[in-house]
Amino acid sequence: MATLIKTVRCKLQVGQEEASILLETMSRFASACQDIREVALEHKTTNKVKLQHLCYQEIKTRYGLQANLVIRAIARVAEAMKRKPRKVRKFRPTSISLDQRTFRWIPEKESVSVSTHVGRLVLPVQIGNYQRHLLAGQNPTSATLVYSRQKNEFYINIVLSTPVPDPKGERPVGVDRGLKNIAVVSNGLVFPGGTIMARRRHFRKLRQALQKKGTKGAKRLLKRLSGKERRWMSNVNHVVAKRIVESLKPGDILVLEDLKYIRERIRVSKKQRADMHSWAFGELQRFVEYKALERGIPVVYVDPRNTSRTCPRCGHCEKSNRSSQAHFRCKSCGFQHHADLVASINIAQRAGSLAMGCRHTALKARRMKLQGIARGADARAKPPDFSPGGL
Repeated sequence: MATLIKTVRCKLQVGQEEASILLETMSRFASACQDIREVALEHKTTNKVKLQHLCYQEIKTRYGLQANLVIRAIARVAEAMKRKPRKVRKFRPTSISLDQRTFRWIPEKESVSVSTHVGRLVLPVQIGNYQRHLLAGQNPTSATLVYSRQKNEFYINIVLSTPVPDPKGERPVGVDRGLKNIAVVSNGLVFPGGTIMARRRHFRKLRQALQKKGTKGAKRLLKRLSGKERRWMSNVNHVVAKRIVESLKPGDILVLEDLKYIRERIRVSKKQRADMHSWAFGELQRFVEYKALERGIPVVYVDPRNTSRTCPRCGHCEKSNRSSQAHFRCKSCGFQHHADLVASINIAQRAGSLAMGCRHTALKARRMKLQGIARGADARAKPPDFSPGGL
């Protein structure tokens, strides 16, 4: 059995006194994380057990946090230092990690009980039928308490684990991801990326202009715009991932390129660097994984090299096969079609052979919030005909 992990975001109903307690607890938790980070750097360790022996008692006494909140702070620092050791510089007082000893879901009251520096607080949650359906019959053991500065509101992100049958399939369906087309599926589904790229460039130019201006009004506007592009792009990726998975049939296998370190592997012009480094292919991949797992569809990864230069009919690989961004024409057999669709077909074909670079199967993924619908995001392309008369 595989495990599907989802995160349900619920708004908390918090009074003024409770809000001050939560903010103070977050402040102490962030300060504790900062001190633990200094200990980790000093002793050159990211081991949770070793860090606990080095600083647990001192941190607990200094900040007056409950024992399990200190343990959660140590775990957060250790995980952050392992994942991105150079980027972890400052922990901000915007969230607290909670486990089964510091958090409890109370279904009969639709409330949560969380630990703070002054003891337990029972806070009602404001949820709709969607969250209520997901939480029904669940006994969650972990969550994250989050404070939104922009809205001045508190949220609880409850982590749910649901066992699902192991994914099974036999018919590979390839997905080619890119910038010009955000995704092209070998079954003919195409998601153009021109509008998305234009809007991201608009956000980038707006930030540059406001940063250059540097006035108080410009800084206030920058603060309001903070995170807007990320939230919009996350919604687009949710919609694209949902439509890709919905286009599949029982027995299909979803095949993706292993794009890890793609930004380090390829070279682009100076004009394209900003587009490349803001490309959210990893987020789209995570969304596709968990949505496919929910429907019992396996997700496998293959080597991405030369997928858009190889002829799916005769196997001839040559750089000049792709004469432009959109056009593919084989120099050997003359087969021609849209280059990204050809790439998606090659990706699907590679899943059938370990020698072609099949890497691993994705069994777990996360769920993030979905808002709105991206209109006109996808289109249909006719899959190619590989017969000699189909040229």
